[in-house]
Amino acid sequence: MRKFLDVKYGEHEQALVDIYLPDTGNNFQTIINFHGGGLEHGSRKGFTPDTLSAMFTNAGFAFASVEYRMYPNAKFPEYIEDCAKGIAFVKKYVQDFGGSGEIIISGQSAGAWMSLMLCLNKKYLANEGIDTEEVKAWFIDSAQTTSHFNVLTKERGLNKLALRIDELSPMYFLDENSKFSKMMLVLYDNDMPCRYEQNMLFYKAVLAYNKDAKIDYREVSGEHCSAIKHVNEKGENLYKDLFLDWLIKE
Repeated sequence: MRKFLDVKYGEHEQALVDIYLPDTGNNFQTIINFHGGGLEHGSRKGFTPDTLSAMFTNAGFAFASVEYRMYPNAKFPEYIEDCAKGIAFVKKYVQDFGGSGEIIISGQSAGAWMSLMLCLNKKYLANEGIDTEEVKAWFIDSAQTTSHFNVLTKERGLNKLALRIDELSPMYFLDENSKFSKMMLVLYDNDMPCRYEQNMLFYKAVLAYNKDAKIDYREVSGEHCSAIKHVNEKGENLYKDLFLDWLIKE
């Protein structure tokens, strides 16, 4: 695995990305990941060095973990704009090392919410010269599909349990024109309040608009985003079954 750590993709202090490339081969796809943390904590380092990067690069993928501004240094939609810039940067950067230019976008919790916002509100990636339909796959790990609770709390003064579907919500932008290559939703039976139900509502809503949409979900026994934390006796993360096996299966 070849590592390129703390690479700058933008002008602000947090605009950093860690990129991991497979040792051999060319024309490989790139997985771009956004960590969770409620838009106020967490890090691109996270569980990446010991689990995801090795798992994906051993399978022949490049893997990039993107940092973005968070509260109190950012407000809506600056963190989403950061993610869009990070995607455009990584896509081009990896091509110089043999990447195919094909990208897969993934995220956990707040990172999953931003991934859905990027998928359904096309303006963010369009501003960086990318069409959302170019993205090969979307892996969404316990996203809030209604308006993000911390944006509602910090910028609108609402209770964190408030449920809204407005411009802060991926579902607000879901309609008959919403198209994506394929998407996996990961749900947990002991997740945050209403999170399971929000994801099932999103899943059903996508299919209501397009019964042929390539969207699937997996229910995991555990707490919020717990799959990324669990490694089996072989050193493999649950993401191998949830993400990697799904990604390469056609």
